[in-house]
Amino acid sequence: MISKAALGVLDAFILAWTLKRPFLLSHLAFNVIVTAFLAPFVAFVMRSAIALSGKPALSDFDIAFFLLSPLGFVAMLLAAGFLLALYVMNSGFMMAIALKDRHTGAHSFQDGVAMVMPRAPQLVEFGGRLAVRVLAIAVPFLLAAGAIYLWLLTEFDINYYLKEHPPEFIMAAICIGAILLVMGVILAWYLLGWAVALPLVMFQGMSPKQSFAASKDAMQDQRLALCLKMLGIGVVTVGLFGGAMGFVGMLADMSIDRFAHDLKSLSRVLIVYAGVWGLLNLLFSTLSTGAMAALLVDQSGWPMSAQAREGSTSPLTWVKPVLVVGVLVCAGFGVSGVLGLKSLKTTDQIEVIAHRGAAGARPENTMASIEKALDDQTDWVEIDVQETADGEVVVLHDSDFMKIAGVNLKIWDATLQDVAQIDIGSWFDPEYADQRAPLLSEVLLAAKGRAGVLIELKYYGHDEMLEQRVADIVDATGMQDHVKAMSLKLAGVQKMKALRPDWDVGLLATASIGRIWQLETDFLAVNKSAASHFLVRKMREEGKKIYVWTVNDPLSMSHMASLGVSGIITDEPAMAHRVLAQRATLSAPERFVLSLGSMLGASVETKVYRDVSP
Repeated sequence: MISKAALGVLDAFILAWTLKRPFLLSHLAFNVIVTAFLAPFVAFVMRSAIALSGKPALSDFDIAFFLLSPLGFVAMLLAAGFLLALYVMNSGFMMAIALKDRHTGAHSFQDGVAMVMPRAPQLVEFGGRLAVRVLAIAVPFLLAAGAIYLWLLTEFDINYYLKEHPPEFIMAAICIGAILLVMGVILAWYLLGWAVALPLVMFQGMSPKQSFAASKDAMQDQRLALCLKMLGIGVVTVGLFGGAMGFVGMLADMSIDRFAHDLKSLSRVLIVYAGVWGLLNLLFSTLSTGAMAALLVDQSGWPMSAQAREGSTSPLTWVKPVLVVGVLVCAGFGVSGVLGLKSLKTTDQIEVIAHRGAAGARPENTMASIEKALDDQTDWVEIDVQETADGEVVVLHDSDFMKIAGVNLKIWDATLQDVAQIDIGSWFDPEYADQRAPLLSEVLLAAKGRAGVLIELKYYGHDEMLEQRVADIVDATGMQDHVKAMSLKLAGVQKMKALRPDWDVGLLATASIGRIWQLETDFLAVNKSAASHFLVRKMREEGKKIYVWTVNDPLSMSHMASLGVSGIITDEPAMAHRVLAQRATLSAPERFVLSLGSMLGASVETKVYRDVSP
């Protein structure tokens, strides 16, 4: 029988601080393992699963359906189990260190390795079983939340709901929130019951299969007390870390805003704050994880395993020196690399693509926005096109006029005469009350001789001859050599390419899994969060271009340029040209620092945009 827990929240943090050196080494090792092995493992699992599915890649909504399929579920389970196993190992190292300290007064990272590694297979199995249990609880609730979404939030375009918050949106938010709250409470109840399962597996030799039931029995009448302690750890961590990061963030925001338009100075500011953020994050995450591990091993009664009673006679004394040497070697290579790159300059070859025109300065997809983008010397104007009820092709992003005009009218139910009566500019500024949804032909003629036009084919299930009509209009305006087409719908991309083999036709992707670069498209346009050096390299190997959307601040623009993308789709074409001009004066290390700042979440974007969807 497990004895009553005695360790309080403050005691747990004091113990974590006392053991901070081995805890820190354990946490560092965990992060190294995650960085070095998790991403390749997840990629391998997904690639293997997709290979078995018979498709070269999965994009956007296909991913959701793939993950809900038996094959996708297995892949997701493997990835989740691996991640949980790594987290379990990190907690296990800390538990072992605390346990050794409790019984012998000795504590080192080697003690954790010596006690945990022999049980590694069991820990991996434990992580997998835990993942299955969590998913079994969560999936029914998530399906119910999805059903409510389909019931209440699909009559109009989703952008309307997100902006206007009509009654059905509020109802859906309340219902889905209630479902997720119940799911959270039930999950918390079960997880508290399984709180000592890990120590039972690690230190008492119990099998993972038996540990959950044994932990549940041991935690009878103790769930609430442990829950309060865990909440206490969370409150202390959030308070301390939030306070420290809030202060640092305030200083960083002031500095970043001051140097927002000077990328060279901004790169130097960012390196300072990135270092501070990294150190604080490492410290607080180590202490909070260590305090949690101490609470759990205390809850299990500090089991007296043979390894815990023995002195530190582990043969794994090489672990710490190897890690230290590895860090020093990596640091040495890093310093020499930075010095070598100092004098290296590269030239960006990036196309600037105005998203729905210059949508940051004028109402989107209007002639005012198109003209502003052309005045800003954009390389391409990106627009969205759909068909009206009378077969005209007009420029409009949403499926209806609710968000930009408050008019409950679907574009496929509207005639050109209806469209001519709807003001789509006043939402931006009353100055643009005269703006109407333009015809595709108007945009093409305005751009002729000044820029190319990137046409996104919008499909909401009511298209008739969209591809053919677009092709005919382009031919009629003489712009066939200065257009590209793209869509979220692969079938539409293929149909457009079949009609006009000489055009560049590409796929839009908010996310992707698999060898998406092998799809039969001429280019990809991906969400900036999905852009990576790996994807850019693969696209180049295939001889294809990759565009990124929607990039509206200098840091993100510089980061995308550093990745080597072919073009950036932006609401701010004038800003994009300024950023690219400044980048031409920066060294490679300065560009790298700007990219690092962007990856860490730094942003100089202060303007609020209607949306950043493609």
